Amino acid sequence: MFGHERSITQIKYNREGDLLFSVAKDTVTNVWYSVNGERLGTYNGHTGAVWCVDCDWDTKNVLTGSADNSCRLWDCETGKQLALLNTNSAVRTCGFDFSGNIIMFSTDKQMGYHYTTRSD
Repeated sequence: MFGHERSITQIKYNREGDLLFSVAKDTVTNVWYSVNGERLGTYNGHTGAVWCVDCDWDTKNVLTGSADNSCRLWDCETGKQLALLNTNSAVRTCGFDFSGNIIMFSTDKQMGYHYTTRSD
């Protein structure tokens, strides 16, 4: 894939398998057509390595977690940032529940802070 300047950290299909989301140690989240590899767009806003990505059941929203101590919710189609959750350390995992109504994420343990596992 040409679309990241640094090492890829996670790749994730949507439920239908027609879209592929990729994140890397750069600040960009990409979405691709899985059939031909065409890049459809990017989700821009993180300022550190992006460690994780997930999309909800109906591919309406995308969730990303980053070393910039944030978890972000995006509109899949427009790329608009819908929510920003600030944390005390890097977000390493993130995901949606089956319904797409609840998100979860976990953070690194860092000096002075305990790790966080949160469900909203």
